[in-house]
Amino acid sequence: MTRLPWTITAEMFLSETEVERLLARVRGTHRSSPRTDHPTAVLDRVIIELLLFSGLRTSECCGLKLADTPAGHDASTIVVHGRLGASRTVYIPRWLSDLTREFASQIRPQFLPVDVRPDDLELPWLISERGRPFNRTGLYRRVKRILTDAGLGERASVQLLRHTYGFLAYKRTGGNLLFVQRQLGHAHPMITSVYAQLVDESYEDLAELPSGLVTAWTGSKPRNLLAPLSQSEHRP
Repeated sequence: MTRLPWTITAEMFLSETEVERLLARVRGTHRSSPRTDHPTAVLDRVIIELLLFSGLRTSECCGLKLADTPAGHDASTIVVHGRLGASRTVYIPRWLSDLTREFASQIRPQFLPVDVRPDDLELPWLISERGRPFNRTGLYRRVKRILTDAGLGERASVQLLRHTYGFLAYKRTGGNLLFVQRQLGHAHPMITSVYAQLVDESYEDLAELPSGLVTAWTGSKPRNLLAPLSQSEHRP
């Protein structure tokens, strides 16, 4: 029996306008915070932007080691380790890669005990102000607090950010379903296809796209398509 994909609604993801507002909030708080609050504000920003532009699950984010991030290897990727030794590579924007490196070199060492080497690649990448790695509950509560402060209390969750990434990735890549599936780690494309429901596209315009080659051949000027071809239009 074929299992139908679950349904996603507009309340389950952020619109592009809401994304802009959220980013303005976390970046503004980071830049305007007093020196004593600055590390916490940076940590909040890093958490939100990583989840928002990678689509990682809560458990995947908590499980990251320094070696799995751009701070531990020379690539704009996150390596996610799954069950039974399986792993996948999640590609992230270059600016986010730079942000993760800056966090690892400038902020993260402030949270670590003095006897711990900040460049130990086997240590967790995401560390709280108390010097402890985040667990799923702690990260969920942190994200919920940040989103609530940004006016998204009723919808605040890590899953909200993951769904938003799925929506943005599908829309901005022109509906590249395979890319979104691999980024999110979905086992079947039917699951990923729910994001197609969220993108409002003109079917009239889409219908023109497959015939682009024919349009180029016949030319843009109107013509009688049933009339005989001229000698110059004949193809060998």
